[in-house]
Amino acid sequence: MSKMIKLLATGLAVVSMSSMTNYAVLAAPYNNKEFELAQPDGTRVSVSITGDEYYQHIESPDGYTLIRDENGWICYAELNADQTEYVSTGTVYNTSSERRSTDEPQRGGGGLQKHLKIKSDAIREQADEVRNRLHGNDFKNTPKSENSFENSLLDSKVAASGDVKGLTILVDFPDKKSDISQSEIERFFNETGYRGFNNNGSVRDYYYDVSGGRVTYTNNLIGFYTAKHPKTYYDDIYEQTGSYAKSNEFAEEVFQWLKSSGYNLSSLTTDSKGYLKAVNILYAGTPDAGWAKGLWPHQAWYPKSDYINGARIQKYEMTNIGRDLSLYTICHESGHMIYGYPDLYDYDGDSQGTGMYSLMSTVANDKNPVPPDPYCRNVISRWNLPINMNEYNAGTKFAAVADGNGNSYTYKWSGNQSNEYFLIENLQKTGRYADLPDAGLAIWHIDEKGNNSRNEMTPSNHYLVSLEQADGNYDMERNRNGGNRGDLFRKGYKDSFTSSTTPNSKWWNQSASGLEISQISNAGSEMTFVQASNGQNPNPDPDPDPTPQQKNIAGLATPTASYVSDWESILALNDGIDPTSSNDRSGAVYGNWPETGSQWVQYTFNETHTITGSDIYWFKDGQGIDVPASYRMYYWDGSAWQDIKNPKGLGTKTNQYNTTTFTPVTTYAISIVMESKGTSSTGILEWKVYGN
Repeated sequence: MSKMIKLLATGLAVVSMSSMTNYAVLAAPYNNKEFELAQPDGTRVSVSITGDEYYQHIESPDGYTLIRDENGWICYAELNADQTEYVSTGTVYNTSSERRSTDEPQRGGGGLQKHLKIKSDAIREQADEVRNRLHGNDFKNTPKSENSFENSLLDSKVAASGDVKGLTILVDFPDKKSDISQSEIERFFNETGYRGFNNNGSVRDYYYDVSGGRVTYTNNLIGFYTAKHPKTYYDDIYEQTGSYAKSNEFAEEVFQWLKSSGYNLSSLTTDSKGYLKAVNILYAGTPDAGWAKGLWPHQAWYPKSDYINGARIQKYEMTNIGRDLSLYTICHESGHMIYGYPDLYDYDGDSQGTGMYSLMSTVANDKNPVPPDPYCRNVISRWNLPINMNEYNAGTKFAAVADGNGNSYTYKWSGNQSNEYFLIENLQKTGRYADLPDAGLAIWHIDEKGNNSRNEMTPSNHYLVSLEQADGNYDMERNRNGGNRGDLFRKGYKDSFTSSTTPNSKWWNQSASGLEISQISNAGSEMTFVQASNGQNPNPDPDPDPTPQQKNIAGLATPTASYVSDWESILALNDGIDPTSSNDRSGAVYGNWPETGSQWVQYTFNETHTITGSDIYWFKDGQGIDVPASYRMYYWDGSAWQDIKNPKGLGTKTNQYNTTTFTPVTTYAISIVMESKGTSSTGILEWKVYGN
């Protein structure tokens, strides 16, 4: 009889990065997002922007490429001779002059061509220049280490769980006050259940949800500080593209004001060197310059290292308040600052990266951004440790349970190279995944030596994180879309993923990985699939024995209880002795007679474990102790007891173990709360707990 493995955690994936660049790049991308930019005479024009803080491609809403000329005017653009630069045509763009005719002649006919772009290599070169200007100190001042993952972002990561307290500084200008109040911004960052501006919760809610309650990220707000100069002074349309000279001046002014204010920073979260982990500067208004000039939203490095009222500032992100608040940009940038997440979109814009499937790429709904992908949330942040499929026999059936907040486990298939592996999860269009393009089994191909600006799909140039798109069209790599209905696997559509399917399960060097998935079920909250060893068909009734991986860790715990009868022993719970019946008194017994009502027992471990289920052998002596009328199981999330999720079992049968499985939890304490039956008390002969 085959056994089904359901989210059995087996260990922590080792992360090793070969390229620090993957982690030092920090930006939030826009994809054809509408903005209003300023002309030198103060008039404002509507434009469509694709790009980030390093490089921006800007067009009119009807698709004509734009550029600022040497006098700051936004004009229609053409390409230079070698197609490495945009050149102004001298025709000033204004909203009323948009070229809307579908019969507009092409360049060869004397007109302008829509969607003109310089060569990809030129885009990459320009973006790299700005990136080095903004983040060159990241590398220059980072101590050398054999593990570049540890070098990245100067110890950017914090513990996977617990409180994270950031700093947000609000700034306005003599000529521009904020359209949104300080109290509203405070709620946007910190309020539980926030729904302002149609957001799905606050920033705090987002990280609490996607971490499964392991992280409570809040911000201390200070301000408004009123800058010394008008906004136009800092949002300089004339400065060199990507220099951010005026924004650096602006940041220095803000931090000096912070220092003079005496505001105590010592209670905020810092890294091992005393640098604040999360610093946000939010300014009134909108960015008016574009083309990575002025106050365009970005992250940067503060060059001074002296203490400011109890802490030091190194990394910060700057963005505008505008007339609307949206979760996406702040949550994306916080992923960089707090955990060192990499960007997973393509910097030169010729592909879509992970598209709309990860916080660290593009977004379908900036009010309800999707959770981080499983590489970021489960490998880097380690919120739910990947489950090692390699430890199970061929023909094992696996079950993946979806979670609308991203608090779900992933299965991992790995080979000889620790940097390359597959991650498998179930994604359904609910909760924070409501705006996904598709639903089904998601298969991710990870190569920690890759880069999501490398979309060539060759052994030497490929993504860090790739979604294996079930339709085999590679739409995201080929820049066709950021996701569509055919991306995920499910029965009746694409129900297998092997070395011979399209897409296939081979490593990037085209050798067989051994991952041979078949019998993928219908899309739903729980999906199943079967893994066979390479070259074998799955046995419809195999006899794998996964029990050795379901290790009973109860013996590692210290048991406690709300009450123990004087003649019984709490140590009976985990003494490792299997009873012969529910009235077996050949060894020690736990019982709580004469107490009735709610009684609890608890295991506490010296370190966290990922727990997947338990077996309970109830004690019933026919005198005053009976099985409970009902019971519930809880785990400690670091600050409170939480119900286990998706429990199946919770049986009360006598003369046997009662098995309960549930969505795995990473914790150092687990408990059972029993409700007695009538006037009877409750008791347990043995309580096994399974985990890593």
